Amino acid sequence: MNSTEITSQTDQKVKSYLWMILLFDLVFLGLTIRRAVLLGKSPMVYFGETGIISWLSCVQLLVLSGLAWRISSVRKQAKIQGKKAPQNLWKLIGLGFIYLAIDEIVQIHEGTDWLIHWLFKIEETRLTDSFDDVIVVFYSIVGCYILYDFWDEFKRYFQVFSLFIFAFVLKGIMVAFDIYTNDETILSAWFNNPEDQKMMLDWLSTIEDSFKILAEGVFIAAFIGCLKIAKRITQKQITE
Repeated sequence: MNSTEITSQTDQKVKSYLWMILLFDLVFLGLTIRRAVLLGKSPMVYFGETGIISWLSCVQLLVLSGLAWRISSVRKQAKIQGKKAPQNLWKLIGLGFIYLAIDEIVQIHEGTDWLIHWLFKIEETRLTDSFDDVIVVFYSIVGCYILYDFWDEFKRYFQVFSLFIFAFVLKGIMVAFDIYTNDETILSAWFNNPEDQKMMLDWLSTIEDSFKILAEGVFIAAFIGCLKIAKRITQKQITE
C-alpha cells in the first residue's frame, strides 16, 4: 500500500470519527434543550456552571488531553531528544487540556476575574467585567505561541489542518456570543422587560455553549487524525 492510499484511508477514518462525534454532540445538545423546554425550565439549568453540559465539556477536554498524551508517547519512540523534542509539544497540549477541564468545572478564570476586582479594590463595571474574556484571550495567545515554537513538529499534521481551522471557527463564534451576552446594554435596547432580557440571555448563552461543545468535538476528531499520522511518521523515522 503506497503513501497516497494510506493518506486516503486516514482521511476517511477521521471523517467517520468527525461525523460520529458531531452526531453524538448534536443529539445530546438537542435532547438537553428539549428536556428544558418540556419541563418549562431555563436551558441554563443544564447549560450553566456545573450543569450537565459543563460536565460533557469537561469529559471532552479530558479526552483531548488523553489523546495528546497518547500522541506524546508515540512520538517519544522516535527517540528525538532536546527542548524541541516532538513529544514535548503534545505533553504541553495535554497539560493545557487538563487545566481547561478543571477550569470548566471549578471556573478558575471567572474566579480570577473576581480576585482581580477584590485585590485591587476595583468597582465592577461593564469594562472590568470582561477581565475573564481577556484571560481566555491570554490562554489562546499562549497556545498559539506553543504551536509556533514547535512548528516543525506541528506542521507534520497538515493533513488535518482543515479540522483545526473548522474547530477554531466554531470557537470564534462561541467567543462572539460570549462578548455579545456580556454587554447587557445591547439586550436592553431590544427588550424592555427584564424577564424577556433574562430569557434571551439564557438562550444566547445556550447557543454559545453549544458551539463550544461542537468545537471540542471537532478538535477530538482532529486529534484522532494526529494520532494516526504520528504513528505513521514515527514508524518511518524509526526505520530510516
